[in-house]
Amino acid sequence: MKIIISNLAEGEHLYEFSEDAETFELGDYVIKNKVAVSVRLIKSNSQVYADVNFRCRFEFPCDRCLENFEKDISGSFIVVFKYSRDPDELKSGDDENIFFIPPEKNFIDLSGMVRENILVSIPMRKAPDEKDGRCAYCGKTEEEILRNTETKEINPVWDKLLNKKNLK
Repeated sequence: MKIIISNLAEGEHLYEFSEDAETFELGDYVIKNKVAVSVRLIKSNSQVYADVNFRCRFEFPCDRCLENFEKDISGSFIVVFKYSRDPDELKSGDDENIFFIPPEKNFIDLSGMVRENILVSIPMRKAPDEKDGRCAYCGKTEEEILRNTETKEINPVWDKLLNKKNLK
């Protein structure tokens, strides 16, 4: 997701991208559609300001029932590219939203920043929403999921121990 800024006139510019999941190297995560990214870029003589919004649909295994479900992930962030010729500033990386670039830089690449923000937007608890205490996807309550309704056959080796416990 490179944007050429060298010949860009000062002022506001809008960009829309639709990128494949492979662009962001998200590993084991399954993205069901392309990642939609919109960028509002404002260029001035001293900096390039970028307001970035993204959205995509992931498929996750539910942390409760282990069935796959789909969830929309979206987010936004702002990043500023300031022009500088100072070698110390060009090497600095103190602020994650401000980057120093030389004035002769031809383009900016937002792929890595979008990737990081997508990863931060993925919830730690991957479960569908609940309505009235029931999972909106499978319709079960947490109690129904946790309750073991299967009858398990007990290994005959344990019969003696179980009978001894019941006698006390």
